[in-house]
Amino acid sequence: MGIMLDSVFFDRFAMGFSLGVHILIVMFGVTMPVIILLADYLWIAKGDMVYKTLSNRLVTAFAILFAVGTASGTLVAIDLLVLWPKFMALVGQVAISTVNIEVIVFFAEAIFLTTYFLYRERFSSKYVRVVLMAIVAIAAASSGVMITYLNSFMNTPVGFNITAYLHNGTLTDIRPFAVFSAPAATIEVPHVLSTVYFAGSATIMAYFALMLMLSKDRKRKEYYGKALRLAFGVCMVAVVFAIITGVLSIESLMTLQPEKYAAIEINVNTTANAPEIIGGTIVNGTVQGAWLIIPTLQSLLAGGTASAVVPGLSQFPRSTWPPLFIHTLFDLMVMFGFGIGGVLALLLVMHLLKVRVFDMKIVQIILVLIGCAAIFILEAGWIVDEVGRQPWIIYNVMAVSQAANQSQTSGLLAILIIIAYAVILPITYFVIRAVFSKRPLDKELRQ
Repeated sequence: MGIMLDSVFFDRFAMGFSLGVHILIVMFGVTMPVIILLADYLWIAKGDMVYKTLSNRLVTAFAILFAVGTASGTLVAIDLLVLWPKFMALVGQVAISTVNIEVIVFFAEAIFLTTYFLYRERFSSKYVRVVLMAIVAIAAASSGVMITYLNSFMNTPVGFNITAYLHNGTLTDIRPFAVFSAPAATIEVPHVLSTVYFAGSATIMAYFALMLMLSKDRKRKEYYGKALRLAFGVCMVAVVFAIITGVLSIESLMTLQPEKYAAIEINVNTTANAPEIIGGTIVNGTVQGAWLIIPTLQSLLAGGTASAVVPGLSQFPRSTWPPLFIHTLFDLMVMFGFGIGGVLALLLVMHLLKVRVFDMKIVQIILVLIGCAAIFILEAGWIVDEVGRQPWIIYNVMAVSQAANQSQTSGLLAILIIIAYAVILPITYFVIRAVFSKRPLDKELRQ
C-alpha cells in the first residue's frame, strides 16, 4: 500500500511539475504572435522602423521558444501516456478529437511560422507578413483552445454513457465530438485564453519596462518605450476579459462543480445570505482565521440577491472534498487580479490625459512587479482548477488514484522529467542570450 501511495504521489508530482513549467512556455507561445502581428501592422501603417525592429527581434525569440515548447509538449505527452494509462484509455475513445485537432493546428502553426521566419523579407507586399503572423496567432490560440476543451471534459464529462461506465467499466454510446459541448467549456475556454494573454503580455511588458528603466541611450529608450506601450495595450484588453470571465466562471461552478465552489469559497454549510470570506480555513467544522468577512456578499455575487443559496462542503462526503488551501490561493489570485486591473486602468486614463506615465521610474517598477504577479496568477489559477477537482481526474467518473500508473518506476520518471526541465530552461535562456548578443539592438535600430 505504501508503494502504491508513493507511486500515485510521484505521478501527480511529475504531471504537476511538467504542466506548471509548460504553461509558462505556452503563455509566451500564445501571446508573442499577437504582439508581433501588431508590431508588423504598426510598422506598415506608420512607417515606423522601430516596430519592424521589434517584430524581427520578437520573432527570433518566439522561434526559439516554439522549439522549446515542442520539446516540453512532448514531455507532457509522455507524462500522460505513461503515468495516466487508464485516463488516456478513456480519453482515447471519447475525447481524442481535441488532441487530433490540436496536432493539426500545431503543424499549421509550425509551417506558417517557418515561412514567416525565413521569407518575410522576400514578399512583394508587406501585408503578407501580417497575414502569415495572423495565421500563426490563430493557430497558437486554437491549440490552447483544444487543450482547454479537453480540460473542460475532465471537469464536466460528456460523450459516453457514464452510468454504464461506473457500473461495469465499459464505454458505450460514445459520441467523440460531444467533448466540444462540455458544459464547462462555455466559460472555461474564454477565461483560459484571456488569462494566458494577460499573463503573457504582462510578462513581456515587465521585460520592456525593466529594459526601459535601465536604458540611457535615446534610441533605446524610444524602442523600449514603444514596445512597452504596445504590450501594455494587449495586457489592458486581456485583463478586462480575464476579470469578466473569471467572475462568470466562479458562478458556473455552483452548478457544475459544487464541491470545488464550496472549497474555493470555504462554505461549511449550504446556505442563503452567505458572506464572502477572505482567508481562513475550516477547523472542526467552523471557519477560523479569516482575514475579512463581508456579510451576504457571496450570495449577492453568486445569485444576484442576498437570498441566493450557495453550496456547502457539509453536503458532500469528506472523501470528495478538495484540499482547502485552494481557498487562500484563490483569494490571493483574485486580490492580485483586481488590483492589477485597477492599476492598469489608472495608468490608461493618465496616458489618455497625455501624462507621460511610462517614462516615470516608479511606474516602470510597478509594471515589472505586475509581470511577476501575473505569473503567480496564471499558475495559481491552474492549481485552483486542477487541485480543486480532486480527488477526481475526470469529475465524478474516475479518481486520480484509479487513473495513475502505480508502478514503482513512476518515481524514476518524475526525477528524469525534473532533470529534463532543469536542463532545458537554462539552455533556452542562454541560447536566446547568445543569439541576441550577435544582434546588438543599437545596430538594428540604425539600419
